[in-house]
Amino acid sequence: MTTFNETEIQSKTIDWLRFPLAILVIFIHMDPVVNMQSVDFLNLNLHSWYDITGTLVSKTIAEIAVPCFYMFSGFLFFNKIKEWNKTLYITKVKTRLRTLVVPYILFNVCALVLFAIPKILQADGSIDVYLHKLLDNWVGVFWNYTSWTADYQNIFGQPLINYGPCALPLWFLRDLIVMAFISPIVYYLVKYTGIWGLVVLFCFYYTKIWVEIPGYSANLFLTAFFYFSLGAFFSVNKKNIVISLRKYRFVWFIVAAVAMLLSVYFSKTPYFKFFLPVFVLSGVISAVNITSNLMERGKLQVPEMLTKASFFIYCTHYILILGALNTLFKKIAGEDNVGALFVTYFTVPFLCAALTLCIYLLMRRFTPRLLSLFTGNR
Repeated sequence: MTTFNETEIQSKTIDWLRFPLAILVIFIHMDPVVNMQSVDFLNLNLHSWYDITGTLVSKTIAEIAVPCFYMFSGFLFFNKIKEWNKTLYITKVKTRLRTLVVPYILFNVCALVLFAIPKILQADGSIDVYLHKLLDNWVGVFWNYTSWTADYQNIFGQPLINYGPCALPLWFLRDLIVMAFISPIVYYLVKYTGIWGLVVLFCFYYTKIWVEIPGYSANLFLTAFFYFSLGAFFSVNKKNIVISLRKYRFVWFIVAAVAMLLSVYFSKTPYFKFFLPVFVLSGVISAVNITSNLMERGKLQVPEMLTKASFFIYCTHYILILGALNTLFKKIAGEDNVGALFVTYFTVPFLCAALTLCIYLLMRRFTPRLLSLFTGNR
């Protein structure tokens, strides 16, 4: 067994998880077309297994990725803070302007340009429509340019509409920037209400009941608010996040397994909304526990290059590579061949990550300053 002190195992666990979580985000954006309503669990065929696999991986297990990122971000934001004050707040916000806001703007501008290229090549006037839309709502490019309906509803059965910027996956960065600006609220909440404040936040997160802000998703905000605050709770109260989450870890494993299976089984029913949030919370805790345990046993090593590239992979894969790969594979393999769909589903995300990693390495070799801007000097 490898010997680490508590601080080392905490740092190494967070670092190791970054790359696998980025891969899970790619699986989310694979968005497989599944039909769980047609699945007969007593008579499974290859089509059924594809539906179950897509639901299990992309729509259930992968849902822990963004909450994990939020939790780690909240923890690191307040880590080693002795006293909260105005000066510290200004310093933190200024730092996030470089590490979050600059990459956020750059990646969205790149998305605008990349999305315009095929419209220009079509020469059918679609570029005019595209530019007109941008001029009508140029602020929305960085806030609510895209919208989609969540796979689940709130506790009252009302649909949840999500909004994102032009570079769709960067809604995570948008909400992380929001959390940085409201960090004083988070600090005082977790400091003076402790675990009970988190319980209240979880209730809001679980029910998805919140004040609706035009063009801003209550659903996404509650996810950010709860998990960022959960991470902040450990930092502000001087707790080691890995050691603290080990308490009742076997109970969390059982809860995660049961909630995961129920989430898949009820994925196309109104009951899905009751099980998924429970799985995500228990899954986040279980992921930290499994990783830290394997790390201490010497089964895992922190891949420094992959860890550093994970942010770039997260931000780049959707706007640059994933769609093209998906289209290419489906044209080659066809969309009616279930075996080919399986191959596409499990090949494209890793190939996408590998190609994005190659771009990262080329930029690090030939344009390191530009890469630094895109990654917030990570």
